[in-house]
Amino acid sequence: MTVQEALSLADELKENLMDDAMKMRLLNEVEAMVHDEVIMKNAHTQEQETCPHYDTETDGDTVLLVPDRFGRLYAYYIMAGIDLQNDEIDKYNNHRALFENLYTEFGNYWRREHMPITPIPRFII
Repeated sequence: MTVQEALSLADELKENLMDDAMKMRLLNEVEAMVHDEVIMKNAHTQEQETCPHYDTETDGDTVLLVPDRFGRLYAYYIMAGIDLQNDEIDKYNNHRALFENLYTEFGNYWRREHMPITPIPRFII
């Protein structure tokens, strides 16, 4: 999924007046969670060492960290942010639950496909 696809999906699923800069901040929050909580705790490439950061100048075709099959989690997170901004707490809770479920599925998938990083025990003699 690309940056533009994630933003467009959120806009298609929920009408809103949130500006793109705020949506990018929410997108950055999700990418940081994915990067720090999932990718960095398991085998990863040198390229994945740096957490990506997006802004309104970012190319819309930039590919996000989460594979397409779990890509809706970006839209759910943005939609939850819109709900919170609009004080729609029931809708926020629903979108947040959808996000959490898909985020957990993604995390489980990633851990199955990538060996966890385990600390090497050090013995002091």
